[in-house]
Amino acid sequence: MNTQHHDIVPYQSHDTAEVSVQVPVLPSELTDKVADLRRASKAENTQKAYQSDWAKWSRWCQGNEVVALPAHADTVSAFLADQAGVCKVATLARYLATISKAHQVAGMANPCRETKVRDTMSGLRKTYGVKQAEAPGLLAEGLKITLDTLSGDLSGLRDKALLLVGWSCALRRSELAGLTWGDIVHDPDGLIITRAKSKTDQEGRGMSVGIARETVAPCPVKALQAWREAVASADPDAVGDDRPVFVQVTRWGTVKPGHLTGHAVAQIVTRRTGEAGLPVRYQGHSLRKGLIQQAKLAGVSDSQVMATTGHRSVTMLVRYQSDVGLVSRSASRGLLA
Repeated sequence: MNTQHHDIVPYQSHDTAEVSVQVPVLPSELTDKVADLRRASKAENTQKAYQSDWAKWSRWCQGNEVVALPAHADTVSAFLADQAGVCKVATLARYLATISKAHQVAGMANPCRETKVRDTMSGLRKTYGVKQAEAPGLLAEGLKITLDTLSGDLSGLRDKALLLVGWSCALRRSELAGLTWGDIVHDPDGLIITRAKSKTDQEGRGMSVGIARETVAPCPVKALQAWREAVASADPDAVGDDRPVFVQVTRWGTVKPGHLTGHAVAQIVTRRTGEAGLPVRYQGHSLRKGLIQQAKLAGVSDSQVMATTGHRSVTMLVRYQSDVGLVSRSASRGLLA
């Protein structure tokens, strides 16, 4: 029987002073099961990021004829310095996290924890700054302008429902893509949508979010109902509880089975807002951020917003709120009157 390793970064066995327990030889079916559970502990996108970052680090080490695992703190510092100016500081921090994780998995001394590496990262932050380019928030006015440009065909009905539901529930693009009709429950005052799994809920406990029925247009409840009726008329089986809410629409106006991808959701947001003539390039995350910012402008309490977004701390909420309403909240406002 051969011991197999299927970690998120390549496993390499080395004899080090820190490894005092002999690695057991286990049945392959058991190591496969453990590997599957380890992979399940990380979101799919996180796993892909680890793998991509590790490949980049490995190529750099090979090109500079240095050892990737176990790595010396000077090697890690040199890598970070070499990538500075090419990569954003946030990207460098992610590279560092991947290298650190690899050493943890392999049970080796972690060079990323050494003072010289931490000092290098601190210097990079001070030299290049840490402000990240973020998706702009799509506020209510921009959303309504976009909705007014949508047609009443199948594609238009889908995108209207997608934009309104995504905005009203502050959903991430992956959450929108993963919605099924079984996740939606009707309520006398609107709808209750359950996010079965999200970025901050990898264990799939689920979270329910309410959407109120609006008395004036646009109404997300009516938009979703119109989309459901259109899908059902094309294919009655397509609105079963286990079927995806948002699906592909062909150029011939027919529905294709299967979920939209998160990337496809982002493309819809970018394309539809662009076609509406909005001056900013909006992205998939613009729906979630826009709802948070609009709620802030309207004076909605942070706790009420967090009940919709699922944020566990006000810190991240404040970051999403960004500079919206900064002038109206100025400490000097009205003091000279």
